[in-house]
Amino acid sequence: MTTAVVDTTDTQGAPTSSSTAVPLSSLRHGAHARVLAVSEEHSTQLAHRLADLGMEPGRVVEVGRRAPMGDPTVYRVASYSLSLRRRDAALVLVEEIA
Repeated sequence: MTTAVVDTTDTQGAPTSSSTAVPLSSLRHGAHARVLAVSEEHSTQLAHRLADLGMEPGRVVEVGRRAPMGDPTVYRVASYSLSLRRRDAALVLVEEIA
């Protein structure tokens, strides 16, 4: 099985970006997005775990409810709900879809 993990830094260690890629954590409640990649920026282990939980390229994610203080947030991916902290959701790069 292929993982959805990518290194989002260039050869000098600077972050790279795509014009349509935004962090999952930046989307509003009710938004739908397609997963583009999972960054290894903070932790390779966490990136692999997010991929194992269904954050794979091409998957559609829906932003669900947020906790009263805004963290964590529930995301609907595949046929289940997943609760992620903002800092973990920020590792998932997505493109918003209508």
